Amino acid sequence: MDQKLYVYQDANLNKQIKALLKGGANSAPAARHAQSIIEQFINGGILNLKNTGRYTRHGDARIKNCLKFDLVRSYRLVAVLVESGIAFLYVGSHAECDHWIKHNAWAEPNLDKKRNTITEIAQRGCSDESIVAGTDADEFEPDYDALIFRDISEQDLRLIFSGLCRK
Repeated sequence: MDQKLYVYQDANLNKQIKALLKGGANSAPAARHAQSIIEQFINGGILNLKNTGRYTRHGDARIKNCLKFDLVRSYRLVAVLVESGIAFLYVGSHAECDHWIKHNAWAEPNLDKKRNTITEIAQRGCSDESIVAGTDADEFEPDYDALIFRDISEQDLRLIFSGLCRK
């Protein structure tokens, strides 16, 4: 008997998407892109992560089973594969997502929040492993942004771009 799979949307994620939709020309398309990815999972349209479009090729080592989806205009959607499906946790700019991951490193997603949205994934004759199909680390290329910026602190950036930071 097949196990039911679910899409978990963190309550804060829903607020972030609403804020991005109100944000205008730069953030609204990213919010719609994030909504599209989430809807594809809910409708059972994603049987393989390769079909989601562009996601960073290896997730993030600071959070177990983390996936980061590249959205339009340098925004990202952060999700975690869980035993019972996938949990979407955060959406924001590249820098905001990195900051959020840094402050939530090694944390387990809280799937039982009262305000979370939990939706059963429509079954299309797929097995329980369908969501994780195509996530074999051997076939992915590294996230070069993470490699380049891993040793650069905010203080270093302020020093380098001091003319832009001064009032």
